[in-house]
Amino acid sequence: MTVRDADPLSADMIDSHVRWRWALFALVVAELAAGLETTLMFAALPTALKVVGRPAEVGWLITGYLLVSAAAAAICGRLGDLFGRRRVLLITLGLATAGSFVSALSPDVHWIVAGRAVQGLAGAVLPLCYGLLQETLPPAKVPLGIGIISAANSFSAAAGFIIGGIIVDSTHWQSIFICSALLALAGFITCLAYIPKSLQRHAAGRLDVLGGILFAPAVAMLLWAVTMFQQRGAASATPWGWLGASILLLALWFFHERRHPQPTVDVRLLGNRRILASNMAAICASLGALQVLQVFPILLQQPIWTGVGFGLTATLTGLLKLPSNLTSVIGASWGGALCARWDGRTIMIGAAISSLGAWALMWVNHHSLWLTVVLVCFSSAGFTTLFTSVINIVVATAPEDRTSEAAAMTATFRTVAQSIGSQIITLLFAAELVKQATGPAYPAPAAHEAVMVYMVLASAGALAAALWVPPRRGPFNGIRGEVLA
Repeated sequence: MTVRDADPLSADMIDSHVRWRWALFALVVAELAAGLETTLMFAALPTALKVVGRPAEVGWLITGYLLVSAAAAAICGRLGDLFGRRRVLLITLGLATAGSFVSALSPDVHWIVAGRAVQGLAGAVLPLCYGLLQETLPPAKVPLGIGIISAANSFSAAAGFIIGGIIVDSTHWQSIFICSALLALAGFITCLAYIPKSLQRHAAGRLDVLGGILFAPAVAMLLWAVTMFQQRGAASATPWGWLGASILLLALWFFHERRHPQPTVDVRLLGNRRILASNMAAICASLGALQVLQVFPILLQQPIWTGVGFGLTATLTGLLKLPSNLTSVIGASWGGALCARWDGRTIMIGAAISSLGAWALMWVNHHSLWLTVVLVCFSSAGFTTLFTSVINIVVATAPEDRTSEAAAMTATFRTVAQSIGSQIITLLFAAELVKQATGPAYPAPAAHEAVMVYMVLASAGALAAALWVPPRRGPFNGIRGEVLA
């Protein structure tokens, strides 16, 4: 329930009590900090692999963050409804600041990963910001605020690669965490100063804590089992134990969510085939095409002497990522507009074909720099259009009083699938390494080939799921678009 539902306050009264422009500024700073938490690490990943030298452990810098981010996004929105969004946002930013400092100052990669996992709490910032816009801005300014926050999210995705690249090329790679800590601290201070204490009445109802946090460790155990299989082999009992525990925990989570009256992830919605197949397409795209954030910088920065790669600096890599960020914006915008005219299924199929074609061509030829940049642009436009189509189908298909739950479920699946895909990519890169007599090891050409094949297969899975989506019946009732990367 928002302030306008709880209290008979007019927009003028709200504007007189809340300096909404400063409140919006504070929320923008918070979202910039949260967005950069993600992409700064992608920019530094090739250097971290080179310095640490243990790809399986370095991969958890991405995977651990994404898993916690998914759990935080799932549960912190509900915590904000129950205890106040401003309070939860401040706690989230404070913990993200602390996690960044831990990663920045720790000499051991395990502590860096632990700090990185704490930073994953920043995944709750965006949904909390959207809720606070409803609380603090006059009704007529809310659409403007949503547009500005969404633009900040898109800008941070592009800026993170460039800023991270400059930091990595100029100083030690862990300095990116000093940058993210200062940004999170700035977000904390501005939100503390300019976001008013919540005027809303806190929502009633039960908090599904178990459903919100159970799936993250279950998926983490699954990924750890995969890592153990690679390190110890199938003859060892250890990876099988982790795998069994993961399956048991996932089954417990699924049955808990099916029976809970107010589940964090309402899996009962998957009984509708349009929602199920659309989510399967989103999962496959997250497992594959969305991993461009990891594959692209590694490919471009790998030394030429390894037989694959272009030997570019992190800064130049970030600049070459900009065109694909632009095509992502275009894909999301056009995807939403096209879904308003045609069935989202048709748009999703076209987007999946675009992404599949791009990765198939890159598999055939990833030795040309400019062709690689162009194909990444096509892939980025494809998967952002696909995700926009998925959200539109889910929102239009779900019961009207459950659209938020359906969209949250899709977002959760997407983030978890991205974390799983990240670890798969890391293990594929680590499967075969090359090195000189002295110096760090790098993924061998065969490892890059394996990654490309995996991306093609995942993209093909997204296309198959899109084809399985039943045609739309009835008028369109969706949203315009979503920029992801």
